[in-house]
Amino acid sequence: MKKLPFLFLLILNLVARSQGKDALYVFDENWKPTKIKSAKFLLHTHQVNDTCWQWDYYNFVGPLINTEQYRDKDGKELNGNSYHYNVSGFVDSTTTFRAGKRNGDAWKFSGDSLKYRIKYIYREDSLVEVIYPDKQKKDSSISYKDEKESEYPGGKAGWSHYLMKNLKYPDRAISGNIQGKVSVSFIVDKDGYVIASYIAHSVEYSLDEEALRIIKDSGKWEPAFQNGHNVKSYKLQPLNFLQ
Repeated sequence: MKKLPFLFLLILNLVARSQGKDALYVFDENWKPTKIKSAKFLLHTHQVNDTCWQWDYYNFVGPLINTEQYRDKDGKELNGNSYHYNVSGFVDSTTTFRAGKRNGDAWKFSGDSLKYRIKYIYREDSLVEVIYPDKQKKDSSISYKDEKESEYPGGKAGWSHYLMKNLKYPDRAISGNIQGKVSVSFIVDKDGYVIASYIAHSVEYSLDEEALRIIKDSGKWEPAFQNGHNVKSYKLQPLNFLQ
C-alpha cells in the first residue's frame, strides 16, 4: 500500500517542476522515456545560475549516478563541475569543465573513505600532470596557536537546534520507506558563507535534496581562523534520515 502515495507524489512533483526552471524525467532500464511504473532511472535538471544548468542522474529509487553542469539548458556544452558516483552512492571522481573541455583539477576518491587518491590536472582537455597525494612527502605543516576550525553558530548544540527546527523528512522517502545517511561537502568562505556544496554520499533523490537545502539555508557560519585572519575551510557534513 505504500507504493501508491509514493508514485502519486512523484507524479505531482513531475508536473509542478516541469513548469518552472527545473524538471524531473523518468527512464526505463535502457534510458528511454517511460511511465512511472516502469521507471528505473530519474533525471533532475535545474538552473544553478544564469550561466549554469545542472543535470542530476539518479537511480529511480536509489543513489546518484552522476551530476553534470552545462552552460545551457539543453545540455550541449559542459561547463562547471561533474561528479561521478559508485554503486554505493559515494562520490568516485570529480572533473572541472570550461567551454566543453576539461580544465583544472580532477580528483579520484578512495571509495567509501571519501579521501583523495589521485589528482589529475588538465589544460584544454589535455592531461598535464598526475599527482598521488599519499606518496608526496609531507611538508612540515605550520601550526598557529590561534587556529580555529569553522563551525555553525552555537557549535554542536546550535547545529542540533537548527536541525530539529528545520530538517524535514521528505514525503517521497517516507512513502518509499527510505532512510540513510547523506553527506554534503561544502566550503565555508572567509566571510562565513556556505559555497560550493555538493553531495558526497548519496542515498536517494528526495533525501539528497533535503540535505542540500539544509546546508544551503543554514546561513552564515563562524569562519575558520588562522594566523590572525579568517580563512576558508572545507567541510563534510553527514545528515541522518531515520524513520
